[in-house]
Amino acid sequence: MKLFRRTTKKILKHKDQNVLIGDYDPSVHSFRKVSLLNAAHLPIGVRFSGNNVDLESLNSWLIARGIPNYRVDLDRLIKRLEIEDELELLEEENALSVSDNYWLSDQDRNETYEETNFFARSFDMNGFGAAMFRTNRFTPKETARHTPNNTLCGYHRKAWMKREDQLYLYKGSTGFHQQECINEWIASVIAEQLGLYVVPYEVTVYENQLVSVCQNFLSPDLDLVCARDAMRSAGKNQKESYELLVQVMKEHGISDAENSLDELLLLDYLMMNTDRHSQNLGILTDANTNQWIAMAPIFDTGTALGCFVKTSNLEQCEDKKKARFLKQRHFVFEELLEIIGDLSRFDLSVLDGIEQTLADKLFLYRALTGISNERIEALCRLLRRRIDRVKYFQTKQK
Repeated sequence: MKLFRRTTKKILKHKDQNVLIGDYDPSVHSFRKVSLLNAAHLPIGVRFSGNNVDLESLNSWLIARGIPNYRVDLDRLIKRLEIEDELELLEEENALSVSDNYWLSDQDRNETYEETNFFARSFDMNGFGAAMFRTNRFTPKETARHTPNNTLCGYHRKAWMKREDQLYLYKGSTGFHQQECINEWIASVIAEQLGLYVVPYEVTVYENQLVSVCQNFLSPDLDLVCARDAMRSAGKNQKESYELLVQVMKEHGISDAENSLDELLLLDYLMMNTDRHSQNLGILTDANTNQWIAMAPIFDTGTALGCFVKTSNLEQCEDKKKARFLKQRHFVFEELLEIIGDLSRFDLSVLDGIEQTLADKLFLYRALTGISNERIEALCRLLRRRIDRVKYFQTKQK
């Protein structure tokens, strides 16, 4: 006897544009069959030919919107929210995100984007936030499941909060002494002093844990497209690479692609970032036209400065093959500098004294993190060596 899964008719919308309609199976959080309505507003990276949408790429894009199964403390979150699995949350609020303006609507409902989007709506931010971060016993209200956090990807504990009608992302740490949060902050300070396009971060305490905090840089008029999806737009058999990313950006009118990537690579070198995969950088697009605008500001530079390295090994960690960029992994950080076209345009003298700025922040939170004087001093020496190393490479390029 053949079993039939129950499907519902859902419309994928881009704001109020109907993009496609199809049979949606909530048991696997995927479309079974679709009809294309507006190819110009298909999510970037979803493949199509004529009026036929590639279901594999569509459903891959959709499921990637959800909380991943490798999220820190996911089992505790699932238990507290009383759900069977993390992707069940996709259907709670129409797969709405505050990283773009796509959503799912039931065919028989006359909802508008103005009514539903979380840029404008209030939500139970502390319910989900405490469910995600709190270590002692906690039972949230049912409203904790109705938030934009349902479509918040990534490994670390995180939650959107609203302050004075602005959205802020709170993100926790997993490494030694909760160092990742301070790394996010010092990376943004370094980038701002160098004049790089970066998301500003701060550090605060939430649920007795150190968290980094940044304001959402998206809006009802802007979408973020991760580099993975941008490169997928080039074709099914294309492999992720620096060259491909530059190519697709230039083909879509982003003429300063190399300069934008130079800035990111320089910051990753200085911070010794080990996690610059293709979802940790992206493209800004117009949510009204789906046109590409520019490379997104630099974000997610927390897994850096030897945050998983023991203090006794920090002096030697620079020579390890820990660099990552897109699909390329396990190479030395010096290779990042070799990609940068013109190092001379960066004035590293503006970073004089930045190691003391880092030390002051580490000391400020040491009662909570337990970080030692020895580690603080080692991290400051490490950062200074990174800066001096770039200055040395600048002289070699002359």
